Amino acid sequence: MNQKKSEQGQSKTTELQPGPKQQNSQLIEIYIVRALAILGVLLVHTASVPVGDFDVHSRAFSIYNFVNTFNRFGTTTFIFLSALVLFYSYYRKPLTIKRVRSFFQRRLLYILLPYVICCTYYYVIQIYYTYGETWELFWQNASWSAFLSMVMKGEAFYHLYFIFISIQLYLFFPLMLWFLQRWPKLTKHLVWMGLAIQWVFVYGNEVHWWQVENKATLAISYTSYYFLGAFFGIYYNKIKEWLGADRAKRTGRAMLLWLPLWLLWLSSSLYHVYTFSEIRRNGYVVHPLGYELLWNIHTLTAAVVLLQAAILLSVWLRPFWLNAFIRLGVASFGIYIVHAALLFFYFRIPTSTNPLYYHLHSVGGFVAALAVSWGLVALAYKFLPYSWVIFGAQPKVSPYVERNPSRTRQRYSNRNQQQVESS
Repeated sequence: MNQKKSEQGQSKTTELQPGPKQQNSQLIEIYIVRALAILGVLLVHTASVPVGDFDVHSRAFSIYNFVNTFNRFGTTTFIFLSALVLFYSYYRKPLTIKRVRSFFQRRLLYILLPYVICCTYYYVIQIYYTYGETWELFWQNASWSAFLSMVMKGEAFYHLYFIFISIQLYLFFPLMLWFLQRWPKLTKHLVWMGLAIQWVFVYGNEVHWWQVENKATLAISYTSYYFLGAFFGIYYNKIKEWLGADRAKRTGRAMLLWLPLWLLWLSSSLYHVYTFSEIRRNGYVVHPLGYELLWNIHTLTAAVVLLQAAILLSVWLRPFWLNAFIRLGVASFGIYIVHAALLFFYFRIPTSTNPLYYHLHSVGGFVAALAVSWGLVALAYKFLPYSWVIFGAQPKVSPYVERNPSRTRQRYSNRNQQQVESS
């Protein structure tokens, strides 16, 4: 009898683990994806100003429209990555009160406090420059109730909704983790479940089952990305092999399986660019659900394609360039916070109507947003003891790659052991 109970308990424990249990290691490719995602965010936000300044039938408009639309994968990719890292790190660990408490302390503290500080700053510059650019007019138009409403809705500035969404997802994570550990067979169905939940909400909002004015600030609008990330995090070791991490398995047959993914991503991305171009040029009317589907396909496939590209780059790149991507990925959260303010002030600088100077000015906006925000975050991490209050936390273990491959492998092994012990 006791032996039977013991066997049942053992089978229930092993059921939590899809495939053989493997020791988690530091995923340097995740930093590369973050780097690519933040570059996409900067390109979209930089091109959003010039795309409205050119004649819609000009070549310049087509270029800026392409940059502005094709790269709209940044925020959704960050959501996908957040779920991937969370479930990769926590799924095979017991869900205890101590671990949940530690999770909220480490995660919400490093994102909630920066969010409130950033909301305050962006609200101030928004009110100041909207109402006459004097402090007297600022105090006449500023409102605590309006500010708190914006904070609670993720509307203090156009890019802060992502941090607001992240807070919602962190609050939801322990419950979802408990649920999937309790019923592990459901982990294989996460992809379609995420799509179903998201689209029931989107469809219901469209036909007025409920009326959410700004659904982009609610985490339920992104469950397809969050659940896809959870699926990847739980089965990451197997998925990484399929994506080409194992050189021995990078056969012609495996590459042939990548082809539909890349074709779907490229075709949906280009059709998204074309659709947005027609909307801006000719007032083309697209059904909201049709456009939502197009955007969903574009950004979901982009997240997987970027991950595969990052895995391959982590193998192909020389240490110098690999570390450059990793550094950019480490600073990506801080860059996301800072860049909108830099672009806000940069595009207030008068520029010439000469097309050449205007293009240089626009490209300069991207370079300035990247270089200045990256530099500010890097300096803050190096010299400010409490830089995490504004820019979030740095990795506890250095992810950078050494030049000697054998030493690098040994270093990763040591880091891996440190991470397991600290968790």
